[in-house]
Amino acid sequence: MKAKWLPLAAGIALAAGSVTASAVDFHGYFRSGIQASARGGDVFCGGDGTAGHKVGRLGDECDTYSEIALGQELYNKAGRQFNIYTRMSYGTVQAGNGHDTQWNDWQAAGGSGSDNADGWAGGRIAMREFWGNYVTDSYTLWAGKRFYQRKDIHIWDIYTLSTAGYGTGIENIDVGVGNLNFAIMKNTSANNGDSYRNSYNLDLRWNGIGLGSFGSIDVAMLYGIPLVSKYQKKNDGFSKDSGVLLTIDHALSVDSLMNHFIVQWGNNGFADVGAFGSNGTSIYTSGRDINGVRLVDWGTYDISDFTIGYGLFWGYIGYGSNASGSWSRPNSGWEYSITVRPSYKWTEYTRTTMEMGYSQRKNGTNGDGTWTLWAKDLNDDPDIYKITLAQEVTPGKGFWQRPAIRFYASYQGGDQFENKVGAQKLGRHNFQWSFGSQIEAWW
Repeated sequence: MKAKWLPLAAGIALAAGSVTASAVDFHGYFRSGIQASARGGDVFCGGDGTAGHKVGRLGDECDTYSEIALGQELYNKAGRQFNIYTRMSYGTVQAGNGHDTQWNDWQAAGGSGSDNADGWAGGRIAMREFWGNYVTDSYTLWAGKRFYQRKDIHIWDIYTLSTAGYGTGIENIDVGVGNLNFAIMKNTSANNGDSYRNSYNLDLRWNGIGLGSFGSIDVAMLYGIPLVSKYQKKNDGFSKDSGVLLTIDHALSVDSLMNHFIVQWGNNGFADVGAFGSNGTSIYTSGRDINGVRLVDWGTYDISDFTIGYGLFWGYIGYGSNASGSWSRPNSGWEYSITVRPSYKWTEYTRTTMEMGYSQRKNGTNGDGTWTLWAKDLNDDPDIYKITLAQEVTPGKGFWQRPAIRFYASYQGGDQFENKVGAQKLGRHNFQWSFGSQIEAWW
């Protein structure tokens, strides 16, 4: 009996010999802290609570969030590789039902302890990525569930481009000047009872277009196609309107300066790219003749003991004749945000950081989505502002040095702040003082 197993064992050993053993790639991120309001009661975080930290994230995070990412090389022979990647996340807002949840792509609001509570509300673990690739010298083929070439802005904790979800594609095709990437990503973007509308993004990117001493450019074009049945269109009211999203991201790194200037335009379902917190990649709105545009400039500057991070945002959404003008998402009119975070390093391990931010929305002056530049209506143009002072303990110098243990005081207020959290909870004030401590780390 034993002799019959010898050929099988030899075959397994031979196959295993073609697989090169390698250490597991271990990456991650987490943040967690404690905060208190000078007035007592709740502490409110998240900018206006819906679209990220539009006045800066420092001292504006009332949650615990973590991601653990693992990668493993399974095969490496003759210049060909097979790799797999996974990522799990955990999050909680440290509160129960009804609390304003932090912004996060893919996470839906749910009450603490409820059956459908997500990682934020119920402290559940979510599996965010399961994907693998086949790597050659001239291209990479991949499939699965992943964050696909996301473009984030740390100071606001938002993504200007995030086609996250289920998909497949080919990337890193060398074309001499930069590389080409093509993917198909699926989004379940609307539902009516048990009926769901699936849309598919055709994602084409040309990355790393070199400009010599003027930096480089990444160009992305998305074409979104909702697949709606005749029954869904007739009975569920689902729109079949497609959309286009164009993105140009210019990157420049000179000495101690790193800067990105981003221009985005989207129409129809992609028009919400003009809203601050939108990642610009989900076709869930209906109606035609809607256009959105976004301009972003952000970066960091490190020189000796001084560092500064900054972000400037301007976005506009314009409606056609068949869409109403309101600030429901996507919103009509335009908005802007300005955030700066200077810091000074006193020693190798201590630094003082200040973050200041201001943002304002400006609705169409005619009430129908049309607008006039710099026109202001005190009743329709809510703002929000924040200033945070923090003392931090970090290893080494530079804006990106982590982990950071920080102790902070923050002042936040404005019309958007009051409208979101409710005047009753704040004693009919549109501001708050808060204090706290937090650790943030990535590796």
